[in-house]
Amino acid sequence: MGVTVSLQAPSVDVEPGTEAVLEVKLRNNGSVVDEFALDVLGDATAWAVAEPASISLFPGAEGAAAIHFRPPRAPSTPAGPVPFGLRARSREDPAGSAVEEGTVVVGAFVEPFAELVPRTSRGSGGASHEVAVDNRGNVRLSAEVSGTDADRLLRFDVNPPGLVVEPGGASFAKVRVRPVRRFWRGQPKTRPFQLFVTPEGRGPIQLDGTLLQEAILPSWFGRLVALLIGALILLALLWMFVLKPAINSAVGDAVASPMASLRNDVNAALSGAGLATMGPGAGSSPSPTAAPSVAPGASPTPVPPPTASPGVFIAGLGAPVDGRLDATHTTVSPTGTLFLTDLVFSNPNGAAGALVVLRNTTPLLQLRLENFRDYDLHFVTPIVITAGQQLNLSLSCTSSPCDPAVFYSGYQRP
Repeated sequence: MGVTVSLQAPSVDVEPGTEAVLEVKLRNNGSVVDEFALDVLGDATAWAVAEPASISLFPGAEGAAAIHFRPPRAPSTPAGPVPFGLRARSREDPAGSAVEEGTVVVGAFVEPFAELVPRTSRGSGGASHEVAVDNRGNVRLSAEVSGTDADRLLRFDVNPPGLVVEPGGASFAKVRVRPVRRFWRGQPKTRPFQLFVTPEGRGPIQLDGTLLQEAILPSWFGRLVALLIGALILLALLWMFVLKPAINSAVGDAVASPMASLRNDVNAALSGAGLATMGPGAGSSPSPTAAPSVAPGASPTPVPPPTASPGVFIAGLGAPVDGRLDATHTTVSPTGTLFLTDLVFSNPNGAAGALVVLRNTTPLLQLRLENFRDYDLHFVTPIVITAGQQLNLSLSCTSSPCDPAVFYSGYQRP
Protein backbone atom coordinates (compact mmCIF):
# COMPACT_ATOMS: atom_id res chain seq x y z
CA MET A 1 0.00 0.00 0.00
CA GLY A 2 1.03 3.69 -0.30
CA VAL A 3 3.34 5.41 -2.74
CA THR A 4 6.99 5.30 -3.67
CA VAL A 5 8.90 8.60 -4.40
CA SER A 6 12.34 8.76 -6.03
CA LEU A 7 14.43 11.78 -7.09
CA GLN A 8 16.25 11.88 -10.40
CA ALA A 9 19.41 13.08 -8.53
CA PRO A 10 20.19 13.46 -4.80
CA SER A 11 21.18 17.14 -5.24
CA VAL A 12 20.93 20.02 -7.64
CA ASP A 13 22.89 23.31 -8.06
CA VAL A 14 21.22 26.67 -8.49
CA GLU A 15 22.41 30.29 -8.64
CA PRO A 16 20.39 32.98 -6.84
CA GLY A 17 18.16 34.75 -9.30
CA THR A 18 17.98 31.70 -11.65
CA GLU A 19 15.97 28.46 -11.72
CA ALA A 20 16.91 24.80 -11.42
CA VAL A 21 14.59 21.81 -12.02
CA LEU A 22 14.79 18.35 -10.44
CA GLU A 23 12.55 15.52 -11.78
CA VAL A 24 10.69 13.16 -9.44
CA LYS A 25 9.19 9.65 -10.07
CA LEU A 26 6.11 8.39 -8.20
CA ARG A 27 4.58 4.84 -8.13
CA ASN A 28 1.13 3.88 -6.79
CA ASN A 29 1.60 0.72 -4.73
CA GLY A 30 -2.06 0.59 -3.71
CA SER A 31 -4.95 -1.45 -5.10
CA VAL A 32 -7.17 1.49 -5.96
CA VAL A 33 -6.85 4.62 -8.01
CA ASP A 34 -5.28 7.28 -5.75
CA GLU A 35 -4.43 10.98 -5.95
CA PHE A 36 -1.16 12.21 -4.46
CA ALA A 37 -0.58 15.87 -3.38
CA LEU A 38 3.04 17.08 -3.71
CA ASP A 39 4.74 19.78 -1.56
CA VAL A 40 8.31 20.78 -0.67
CA LEU A 41 9.51 20.77 2.97
CA GLY A 42 12.50 22.47 4.66
CA ASP A 43 14.35 25.79 4.27
CA ALA A 44 13.73 25.83 0.54
CA THR A 45 9.93 25.94 0.95
CA ALA A 46 9.79 29.70 0.31
CA TRP A 47 11.36 29.46 -3.17
CA ALA A 48 10.70 25.85 -4.26
CA VAL A 49 7.48 24.40 -5.76
CA ALA A 50 6.41 21.01 -7.15
CA GLU A 51 4.66 20.92 -10.52
CA PRO A 52 2.10 19.57 -10.90
CA ALA A 53 0.92 20.07 -7.34
CA SER A 54 -0.98 16.73 -7.45
CA ILE A 55 -1.01 13.59 -9.60
CA SER A 56 -3.52 10.67 -9.96
CA LEU A 57 -2.24 7.11 -10.58
CA PHE A 58 -3.89 3.76 -11.20
CA PRO A 59 -2.81 0.85 -9.06
CA GLY A 60 0.79 -0.11 -9.99
CA ALA A 61 1.15 2.85 -12.35
CA GLU A 62 4.01 5.37 -12.33
CA GLY A 63 3.97 9.13 -12.87
CA ALA A 64 6.46 12.03 -13.11
CA ALA A 65 6.63 15.53 -11.56
CA ALA A 66 9.29 18.24 -11.23
CA ILE A 67 10.57 20.45 -8.41
CA HIS A 68 11.38 24.02 -9.50
CA PHE A 69 13.98 25.87 -7.35
CA ARG A 70 13.93 29.70 -7.75
CA PRO A 71 16.08 31.26 -4.97
CA PRO A 72 15.95 35.11 -5.08
CA ARG A 73 19.13 37.12 -5.54
CA ALA A 74 19.01 38.67 -2.07
CA PRO A 75 21.13 38.68 1.10
CA SER A 76 18.44 36.58 2.82
CA THR A 77 19.17 33.64 0.48
CA PRO A 78 21.76 31.45 2.23
CA ALA A 79 24.74 30.24 0.24
CA GLY A 80 25.69 26.54 0.29
CA PRO A 81 23.75 23.26 0.61
CA VAL A 82 20.12 23.56 1.68
CA PRO A 83 18.35 20.28 2.64
CA PHE A 84 14.78 19.79 1.45
CA GLY A 85 12.13 17.07 1.32
CA LEU A 86 9.41 16.20 -1.21
CA ARG A 87 6.26 14.86 0.40
CA ALA A 88 3.59 12.87 -1.51
CA ARG A 89 0.33 12.65 0.50
CA SER A 90 -2.14 9.91 -0.45
CA ARG A 91 -5.81 10.87 -0.59
CA GLU A 92 -7.08 7.35 -0.18
CA ASP A 93 -4.49 6.05 2.26
CA PRO A 94 -3.01 8.96 4.32
CA ALA A 95 -0.90 6.55 6.32
CA GLY A 96 0.77 5.50 3.09
CA SER A 97 2.19 8.99 2.36
CA ALA A 98 5.97 9.21 1.63
CA VAL A 99 8.78 11.82 1.85
CA GLU A 100 11.96 11.77 -0.22
CA GLU A 101 14.91 13.99 0.89
CA GLY A 102 17.49 15.79 -1.23
CA THR A 103 19.82 18.81 -1.27
CA VAL A 104 19.86 22.00 -3.30
CA VAL A 105 23.23 23.76 -3.45
CA VAL A 106 22.74 27.56 -3.60
CA GLY A 107 25.55 29.54 -5.20
CA ALA A 108 27.27 32.48 -3.50
CA PHE A 109 27.29 35.98 -4.93
CA VAL A 110 28.96 39.24 -3.92
CA GLU A 111 27.21 42.53 -4.52
CA PRO A 112 28.83 45.46 -2.64
CA PHE A 113 27.49 49.00 -2.72
CA ALA A 114 29.39 52.08 -1.48
CA GLU A 115 28.41 55.72 -0.95
CA LEU A 116 30.34 58.87 0.05
CA VAL A 117 28.64 61.37 2.39
CA PRO A 118 28.96 64.27 1.81
CA ARG A 119 30.37 64.41 -1.68
CA THR A 120 31.50 68.03 -1.23
CA SER A 121 32.93 69.53 1.96
CA ARG A 122 34.66 72.78 2.86
CA GLY A 123 37.17 74.05 5.40
CA SER A 124 40.55 75.71 5.77
CA GLY A 125 42.26 72.84 7.59
CA GLY A 126 40.33 69.95 6.07
CA ALA A 127 36.95 68.27 6.42
CA SER A 128 35.41 64.91 7.35
CA HIS A 129 33.56 62.48 5.11
CA GLU A 130 31.92 59.14 5.73
CA VAL A 131 32.03 56.07 3.50
CA ALA A 132 29.08 53.68 3.82
CA VAL A 133 29.54 50.12 2.48
CA ASP A 134 26.44 47.91 2.06
CA ASN A 135 26.67 44.17 1.53
CA ARG A 136 23.85 43.18 -0.83
CA GLY A 137 25.31 39.71 -1.40
CA ASN A 138 24.71 36.49 0.53
CA VAL A 139 28.25 35.99 1.89
CA ARG A 140 30.42 38.03 4.27
CA LEU A 141 32.18 40.96 2.61
CA SER A 142 35.68 42.23 3.41
CA ALA A 143 36.78 45.51 1.85
CA GLU A 144 39.58 48.09 2.13
CA VAL A 145 39.09 51.87 1.92
CA SER A 146 41.77 54.20 0.53
CA GLY A 147 41.97 57.66 -1.01
CA THR A 148 44.01 59.62 -3.52
CA ASP A 149 43.98 62.80 -5.59
CA ALA A 150 45.60 63.39 -8.96
CA ASP A 151 47.62 66.47 -7.90
CA ARG A 152 48.85 65.04 -4.59
CA LEU A 153 47.57 68.11 -2.72
CA LEU A 154 45.60 66.19 -0.09
CA ARG A 155 46.23 63.73 2.70
CA PHE A 156 43.73 61.05 3.75
CA ASP A 157 43.16 59.56 7.20
CA VAL A 158 40.83 56.54 7.04
CA ASN A 159 39.43 55.01 10.21
CA PRO A 160 39.14 52.06 10.03
CA PRO A 161 40.94 51.28 6.76
CA GLY A 162 39.34 47.81 6.54
CA LEU A 163 35.66 46.85 6.85
CA VAL A 164 33.89 43.52 7.36
CA VAL A 165 30.18 43.50 6.47
CA GLU A 166 27.72 40.68 7.04
CA PRO A 167 25.11 39.83 4.36
CA GLY A 168 22.39 42.44 4.34
CA GLY A 169 24.38 44.70 6.68
CA ALA A 170 26.30 47.96 6.39
CA SER A 171 29.54 49.32 7.80
CA PHE A 172 31.05 52.82 7.91
CA ALA A 173 34.51 54.37 7.73
CA LYS A 174 35.46 57.95 8.69
CA VAL A 175 37.70 59.74 6.20
CA ARG A 176 39.47 62.99 7.16
CA VAL A 177 40.69 64.92 4.10
CA ARG A 178 43.46 67.47 4.82
CA PRO A 179 45.25 69.88 2.46
CA VAL A 180 49.04 69.54 2.25
CA ARG A 181 49.44 73.34 2.20
CA ARG A 182 47.19 76.03 3.65
CA PHE A 183 46.87 79.67 2.63
CA TRP A 184 45.99 82.78 4.63
CA ARG A 185 43.85 84.84 2.29
CA GLY A 186 42.12 84.49 -1.05
CA GLN A 187 39.25 82.76 -2.77
CA PRO A 188 38.38 79.12 -1.94
CA LYS A 189 40.15 76.46 -4.03
CA THR A 190 38.51 73.31 -5.36
CA ARG A 191 40.37 70.07 -4.55
CA PRO A 192 38.84 66.96 -6.26
CA PHE A 193 39.73 63.51 -4.91
CA GLN A 194 38.76 59.84 -5.22
CA LEU A 195 38.07 57.20 -2.58
CA PHE A 196 38.29 53.50 -3.43
CA VAL A 197 36.40 50.68 -1.76
CA THR A 198 38.08 47.40 -2.76
CA PRO A 199 36.17 44.20 -1.85
CA GLU A 200 38.26 41.05 -1.45
CA GLY A 201 38.65 39.31 -4.81
CA ARG A 202 36.90 42.04 -6.79
CA GLY A 203 37.73 45.32 -8.48
CA PRO A 204 37.59 48.64 -6.59
CA ILE A 205 34.54 50.86 -6.37
CA GLN A 206 35.45 54.51 -7.07
CA LEU A 207 33.78 57.34 -5.15
CA ASP A 208 34.38 60.91 -6.32
CA GLY A 209 34.48 63.78 -3.81
CA THR A 210 35.53 67.42 -3.58
CA LEU A 211 37.15 69.51 -0.83
CA LEU A 212 36.52 73.25 -1.12
CA GLN A 213 39.65 74.55 0.63
CA GLU A 214 39.10 77.94 2.24
CA ALA A 215 41.57 80.57 3.44
CA ILE A 216 42.67 80.62 7.09
CA LEU A 217 41.43 84.20 7.50
CA PRO A 218 37.76 84.57 6.51
CA SER A 219 36.74 87.16 3.94
CA TRP A 220 35.17 89.40 6.58
CA PHE A 221 38.37 89.59 8.66
CA GLY A 222 39.78 92.58 6.74
CA ARG A 223 36.56 94.53 7.16
CA LEU A 224 36.55 93.78 10.88
CA VAL A 225 40.13 95.04 11.29
CA ALA A 226 39.26 98.23 9.38
CA LEU A 227 36.23 98.80 11.61
CA LEU A 228 38.30 98.30 14.77
CA ILE A 229 40.98 100.75 13.58
CA GLY A 230 38.30 103.30 12.70
CA ALA A 231 36.70 102.88 16.14
CA LEU A 232 40.07 103.41 17.87
CA ILE A 233 40.74 106.57 15.83
CA LEU A 234 37.26 107.87 16.65
CA LEU A 235 37.77 107.22 20.38
CA ALA A 236 41.15 109.00 20.29
CA LEU A 237 39.60 112.05 18.60
CA LEU A 238 36.70 112.03 21.05
CA TRP A 239 39.14 111.99 23.98
CA MET A 240 41.38 114.75 22.57
CA PHE A 241 38.72 117.20 21.44
CA VAL A 242 35.69 116.48 23.69
CA LEU A 243 36.37 114.54 26.88
CA LYS A 244 39.79 115.88 27.83
CA PRO A 245 38.83 119.58 27.48
CA ALA A 246 35.61 118.96 29.42
CA ILE A 247 37.49 117.24 32.26
CA ASN A 248 40.13 119.98 32.38
CA SER A 249 37.40 122.63 32.47
CA ALA A 250 35.51 120.87 35.27
CA VAL A 251 38.70 120.50 37.33
CA GLY A 252 39.57 124.17 36.77
CA ASP A 253 36.11 125.26 37.84
CA ALA A 254 36.22 123.09 40.95
CA VAL A 255 39.56 124.62 42.00
CA ALA A 256 38.78 128.21 40.95
CA SER A 257 35.44 128.48 42.79
CA PRO A 258 36.73 128.16 46.40
CA MET A 259 39.84 130.22 45.60
CA ALA A 260 37.69 133.03 44.18
CA SER A 261 35.44 132.90 47.25
CA LEU A 262 38.47 133.07 49.52
CA ARG A 263 39.90 136.08 47.64
CA ASN A 264 36.55 137.88 47.79
CA ASP A 265 36.23 137.38 51.55
CA VAL A 266 39.81 138.45 52.17
CA ASN A 267 39.38 141.57 50.04
CA ALA A 268 36.10 142.38 51.75
CA ALA A 269 37.72 141.97 55.16
CA LEU A 270 40.60 144.18 54.18
CA SER A 271 38.20 146.85 53.03
CA GLY A 272 36.12 146.51 56.21
CA ALA A 273 32.95 145.69 54.32
CA GLY A 274 32.54 141.83 54.55
CA LEU A 275 31.49 139.31 57.23
CA ALA A 276 33.03 135.83 57.42
CA THR A 277 30.99 132.65 57.16
CA MET A 278 31.89 129.11 57.92
CA GLY A 279 33.06 126.78 55.15
CA PRO A 280 31.86 123.28 54.34
CA GLY A 281 33.73 121.79 57.24
CA ALA A 282 31.24 123.32 59.69
CA GLY A 283 28.15 121.77 58.14
CA SER A 284 27.79 119.28 61.01
CA SER A 285 27.93 121.89 63.80
CA PRO A 286 24.78 123.39 65.30
CA SER A 287 23.47 126.70 63.93
CA PRO A 288 24.56 129.74 65.94
CA THR A 289 21.90 131.12 68.30
CA ALA A 290 21.84 134.25 70.41
CA ALA A 291 23.84 134.00 73.64
CA PRO A 292 25.42 136.43 76.08
CA SER A 293 28.94 137.59 75.31
CA VAL A 294 30.20 136.39 78.69
CA ALA A 295 29.09 133.87 81.21
CA PRO A 296 26.49 135.20 83.71
CA GLY A 297 28.07 136.74 86.79
CA ALA A 298 31.59 136.71 85.26
CA SER A 299 33.62 139.59 83.94
CA PRO A 300 35.33 139.05 80.58
CA THR A 301 39.07 138.73 80.82
CA PRO A 302 40.93 139.95 77.76
CA VAL A 303 43.91 138.00 76.45
CA PRO A 304 46.84 139.51 74.65
CA PRO A 305 46.17 140.00 70.93
CA PRO A 306 47.52 137.25 68.68
CA THR A 307 50.94 137.98 67.32
CA ALA A 308 52.54 136.69 64.17
CA SER A 309 55.38 134.22 64.39
CA PRO A 310 58.58 136.24 64.06
CA GLY A 311 60.10 136.12 60.61
CA VAL A 312 57.28 133.91 59.15
CA PHE A 313 55.03 135.20 56.40
CA ILE A 314 53.03 133.14 53.86
CA ALA A 315 52.82 134.86 50.49
CA GLY A 316 49.20 135.68 49.59
CA LEU A 317 47.94 134.86 53.12
CA GLY A 318 49.91 136.46 55.93
CA ALA A 319 51.67 135.48 59.16
CA PRO A 320 50.42 132.30 60.88
CA VAL A 321 48.91 132.82 64.39
CA ASP A 322 47.26 130.71 67.10
CA GLY A 323 45.86 131.10 70.58
CA ARG A 324 43.49 129.85 73.30
CA LEU A 325 40.19 130.98 74.84
CA ASP A 326 38.89 129.49 78.07
CA ALA A 327 36.96 130.44 81.23
CA THR A 328 39.84 132.70 82.33
CA HIS A 329 40.69 134.34 79.00
CA THR A 330 37.49 135.03 77.06
CA THR A 331 38.35 137.85 74.66
CA VAL A 332 40.84 138.36 71.80
CA SER A 333 41.37 141.80 70.19
CA PRO A 334 43.62 141.47 67.11
CA THR A 335 45.95 144.32 66.10
CA GLY A 336 45.33 143.60 62.39
CA THR A 337 42.92 141.51 60.37
CA LEU A 338 42.65 137.98 61.78
CA PHE A 339 41.63 135.09 59.51
CA LEU A 340 40.55 132.03 61.53
CA THR A 341 40.84 128.73 59.61
CA ASP A 342 40.75 126.18 62.47
CA LEU A 343 38.92 125.86 65.80
CA VAL A 344 39.53 123.00 68.23
CA PHE A 345 37.06 122.60 71.14
CA SER A 346 38.26 120.78 74.25
CA ASN A 347 36.11 119.51 77.15
CA PRO A 348 38.45 117.08 78.94
CA ASN A 349 36.29 116.49 82.05
CA GLY A 350 32.94 116.28 80.23
CA ALA A 351 31.42 119.35 81.84
CA ALA A 352 27.77 120.10 81.01
CA GLY A 353 26.55 123.46 79.84
CA ALA A 354 26.91 125.68 76.77
CA LEU A 355 29.78 127.25 74.80
CA VAL A 356 29.29 130.17 72.39
CA VAL A 357 31.89 131.78 70.09
CA LEU A 358 31.05 135.39 69.16
CA ARG A 359 32.37 138.17 66.95
CA ASN A 360 31.73 141.16 69.17
CA THR A 361 28.15 140.33 70.23
CA THR A 362 27.25 138.30 67.14
CA PRO A 363 27.15 134.54 67.85
CA LEU A 364 29.17 132.51 65.36
CA LEU A 365 29.06 129.01 66.95
CA GLN A 366 27.04 127.53 69.81
CA LEU A 367 27.79 124.06 71.20
CA ARG A 368 26.44 121.95 74.04
CA LEU A 369 29.35 120.86 76.26
CA GLU A 370 27.89 117.43 76.96
CA ASN A 371 27.96 116.65 73.22
CA PHE A 372 31.75 116.45 72.89
CA ARG A 373 35.11 115.95 74.57
CA ASP A 374 37.26 116.95 71.57
CA TYR A 375 35.83 118.58 68.49
CA ASP A 376 37.66 120.37 65.66
CA LEU A 377 36.48 122.48 62.73
CA HIS A 378 38.36 123.56 59.61
CA PHE A 379 37.07 126.41 57.43
CA VAL A 380 37.77 126.68 53.69
CA THR A 381 36.46 130.25 53.89
CA PRO A 382 38.03 131.65 57.05
CA ILE A 383 36.29 133.60 59.83
CA VAL A 384 37.49 137.22 59.56
CA ILE A 385 38.04 139.37 62.66
CA THR A 386 39.06 142.88 61.58
CA ALA A 387 40.99 145.41 63.60
CA GLY A 388 38.62 146.96 66.19
CA GLN A 389 36.53 143.75 66.44
CA GLN A 390 36.79 141.10 69.16
CA LEU A 391 36.64 137.32 69.27
CA ASN A 392 34.68 136.41 72.40
CA LEU A 393 33.97 133.21 74.27
CA SER A 394 30.81 132.79 76.37
CA LEU A 395 31.01 129.75 78.64
CA SER A 396 28.39 128.53 81.13
CA CYS A 397 28.81 125.26 83.02
CA THR A 398 26.21 123.40 85.07
CA SER A 399 28.79 121.01 86.52
CA SER A 400 32.28 121.31 87.97
CA PRO A 401 35.09 121.66 87.09
CA CYS A 402 34.38 124.10 84.23
CA ASP A 403 37.55 123.85 82.12
CA PRO A 404 36.44 123.72 78.40
CA ALA A 405 38.65 125.69 75.99
CA VAL A 406 38.79 126.78 72.37
CA PHE A 407 42.07 126.68 70.46
CA TYR A 408 42.18 128.82 67.33
CA SER A 409 44.67 129.15 64.47
CA GLY A 410 44.91 131.04 61.21
CA TYR A 411 46.88 133.93 59.81
CA GLN A 412 46.99 137.70 60.34
CA ARG A 413 47.63 140.65 58.10
CA PRO A 414 48.57 144.15 59.35
